[in-house]
Amino acid sequence: MSAQSAVSSVSRKFFRLADTGNGGRGLWYASNGVFTGLIHTQFSFCTNSALEMPFDPELVGWLSAAETLDDLFHWFSREDIAELEKYGYRIAVYEATVYRTYKNHWVVDQESSVLVETLLVETIPMPQL
Repeated sequence: MSAQSAVSSVSRKFFRLADTGNGGRGLWYASNGVFTGLIHTQFSFCTNSALEMPFDPELVGWLSAAETLDDLFHWFSREDIAELEKYGYRIAVYEATVYRTYKNHWVVDQESSVLVETLLVETIPMPQL
């Protein structure tokens, strides 16, 4: 485990984009940890499609997640998410008791975290300016 990270054990919710009908596959990696790079090929319209996520042995068994919906919207625009929904991706809400920060983002333990809800972007109110 990275020295900059500490594992917590207080239950919290986290958010990520996942193809919940396909085992929770992400945009960079399948749920079994195999690199797919779908964000670079099939979903290159996404705001962060050029972002590399090279294999990191310290992240095996962990899922990248956002602490809040606002944080998720910094990674993916509402338009990105609406388009990804056409391919089965949803905003997945996970309850996690084992999570940590790693470099520039949160990760949750894949084995113990629980998918508690999925959301469509259109159901999330726009922030008030």
